[in-house]
Amino acid sequence: MAIPDFPNGFESWQKTHFEVVEVLVYMRELDEDKQPKNFAELQDRSATDKLYNLALYFTNKYEEQTKGKTRERSLFDEIEEFVWQEIKHV
Repeated sequence: MAIPDFPNGFESWQKTHFEVVEVLVYMRELDEDKQPKNFAELQDRSATDKLYNLALYFTNKYEEQTKGKTRERSLFDEIEEFVWQEIKHV
């Protein structure tokens, strides 16, 4: 697992990680026909190393991309959009 460097500080990273996990859990609970295909292939109904690593990767990537930027919407809304976009490329 990549060790985060907390480009926006630990508190920001922790909030982002929580929201990323929330989105992934939401996606996991969707009917399979509504899940993004790549995601459906990655997950099962239990926590796995793949999902742990995916959450960490998305958290670090989002934090790096938003370093020094002002948020225009709620953190959850921004992260939800980010995760849905990223999952298409996994």
